[in-house]
Amino acid sequence: MEEIKLEIKDRKIITELILNARANISDIAKKVGLSKQVVKYRLENLEKRKIIEGYYAILNINKLGYLYHRIFFKFQNVNQEKENEIIKFCINHKKIGWVLQLDGNWDLGIAVWAKNTIEFEEVLDEILNKFGKYFEDKFVSVSTKIYHFKHKFLLNIKDSTELILGGKIEETKLDALDYSILGILTKNARKSLLEIGEELKISPKVVKYRIDNLLKKKIILGFNIKLNHKLLGYTHQKVFLNLTNITQENVQKLIYYLKSLNSSIYITKAVGVADIEFELLVKSNDEFHNIMRELRCQFPNLIKNYSSFIIYYEPYINYLPLKK
Repeated sequence: MEEIKLEIKDRKIITELILNARANISDIAKKVGLSKQVVKYRLENLEKRKIIEGYYAILNINKLGYLYHRIFFKFQNVNQEKENEIIKFCINHKKIGWVLQLDGNWDLGIAVWAKNTIEFEEVLDEILNKFGKYFEDKFVSVSTKIYHFKHKFLLNIKDSTELILGGKIEETKLDALDYSILGILTKNARKSLLEIGEELKISPKVVKYRIDNLLKKKIILGFNIKLNHKLLGYTHQKVFLNLTNITQENVQKLIYYLKSLNSSIYITKAVGVADIEFELLVKSNDEFHNIMRELRCQFPNLIKNYSSFIIYYEPYINYLPLKK
């Protein structure tokens, strides 16, 4: 695949949209120093070239009473047709909100929205009953906190903006209209108030009030773009860190360091195979190697070992799969 070289104007537009994908054209234009017409043209061109593949709302599912369970699978005896069948099944499942195609020790990752262990087990059993013979291995991990970061590397800037998914499990009372609006925004976060109002047969003013209220309650954390990193020549690396001599102070220092990395896009705290997980977008194996070498040098008495794999493609992201 031939790498697309982005102009600085496009990099600025994309950076403004990361974690804030509902930003209007006028605001983006002011921040990047371009006219509204130029921003509109360039954004449409980024979409046309599939550099931006979509927009979605980031929801704190903990506030809707759900836990974020992940399952990673290693395939066996799987041809392309069967892999496509498994992926399609996961995409269509109403409890699965994230599907990842992987390279390395694991081949497939999914995120299951479940309110408790029993509900999660039902989904896992359903998958294993249908496709179990095609899995050589698997492991389960439950996310407790996920940090989302701006893509600082696009402009080589310092930016501490972050959105944090997680916290206490609580079931916030929402009505059918709230859920309908969330369902629309998780599929297309840039849909206008007028378009949403026409679809739901309500006024744009009511739509705005509801969205503002969902933001205020921190059910909606922000809005993101689905960026095709491969077209831009980046590799999406996920790292599992196993730690020793764990103290709250040491872990916080590690998280602070990981946040500061230009290539860092996510940090995850989870109950599972690793103590800390983080994700990077890097340009080369050498860049990744140097980052990991420096990390181990910075925390020699904390990092016991690590493993990594590549997130090759994300065919599906939806923070409210119940509204498929």
